[in-house]
Amino acid sequence: MAIERNNVLFLLGAGCSRDAGIPVSSEMVDRVQNLILHDDSWSAYKELYYYLRSCIQFADGIFGNFEASFNIEKLLIVINELEKKERNSIFPFIGAWDNRLLDLAGENFKKLAEFKEKIRTELVNQWVKIPSYKTADYYNGFTKLQFGENGLGIGLKVFSLNYDLCFEKIVGQKTEIELGFDESGEWSYNNFELSDSKSYTLYKLHGSLDWYTDANSKKLKQSSEANADPLLIFGEINKLRAIDPYLFYIYEFRRFCFHPDLKLIICIGYSFSDDHINDIISQAVKNKAGTKVLTTIHRSSDDRQNEILKSLKLSTEFRDRVIFEQTDAKQFLGQTLCKEYLITKIDNSADTLFAS
Repeated sequence: MAIERNNVLFLLGAGCSRDAGIPVSSEMVDRVQNLILHDDSWSAYKELYYYLRSCIQFADGIFGNFEASFNIEKLLIVINELEKKERNSIFPFIGAWDNRLLDLAGENFKKLAEFKEKIRTELVNQWVKIPSYKTADYYNGFTKLQFGENGLGIGLKVFSLNYDLCFEKIVGQKTEIELGFDESGEWSYNNFELSDSKSYTLYKLHGSLDWYTDANSKKLKQSSEANADPLLIFGEINKLRAIDPYLFYIYEFRRFCFHPDLKLIICIGYSFSDDHINDIISQAVKNKAGTKVLTTIHRSSDDRQNEILKSLKLSTEFRDRVIFEQTDAKQFLGQTLCKEYLITKIDNSADTLFAS
């Protein structure tokens, strides 16, 4: 069996870069707590952090969700909503701000804004920007898939929810990637018209460390290195932006998920916590009998599998179209991913729910 263009689509989540030394959301909030406890420049936010965390976990507990995870996304979403103050749509329904919050957030919520900015600075300069991309060498699994013995040699689509540059720095060393930017560094959707001539087309759905807005043209551009103030969708309730490139990318994700030739959506390190992405994947599975989802899953419990199936809102009749591969991203890309493996999963993915 031959694998043809648009038979396979990749979706990368935070777990794909974890083995490169980039923490996932739950680990980022652990680092915030560690800084608050051991770094004097963060200690002023200790009580504010404890207050916010306890309120978030209390809110989860009200609905019996005592096992809900606490992560950096939840923390920043709450901070962003609080920062709106009177501009929040539900403000007229609130009798008064909690006195404890007013004391801790500072005048005009200035301390709250400072805390958020420190977290964002840490994200950009420490957590996602790694000193050396040698730790991400396992991304060469994508290179081997294309150019190794019996490689595919066709244009493949990769959609990423990550801000890091692992894919570009590693895969881009040996092959040309379409990123949507021309020679001047300016982005345009027109640059994707001939993307099938390149080995990979990369769509970064939530932004990138090397994206910035040009001060003069106000257009999206790409710098050669990670930018000091990059364009990122981070810590926001609504990750679907009605502007390009975000709107174009989510449209492209939907378009290729519904492509008549698509057979396999491969999710690597994705937590299935983005409702927009989940809804598109779910619709693709329901609307085309041949479409399957293969996802790496580090924790192989039945509960975790059921969590993912629940997130995809798949009824029993569709659940045999989800294949769970018990592995991490490093092992999957470094040892598992190849043409023969994909052929097996495309042919037999309905035969088993869990692959080991």
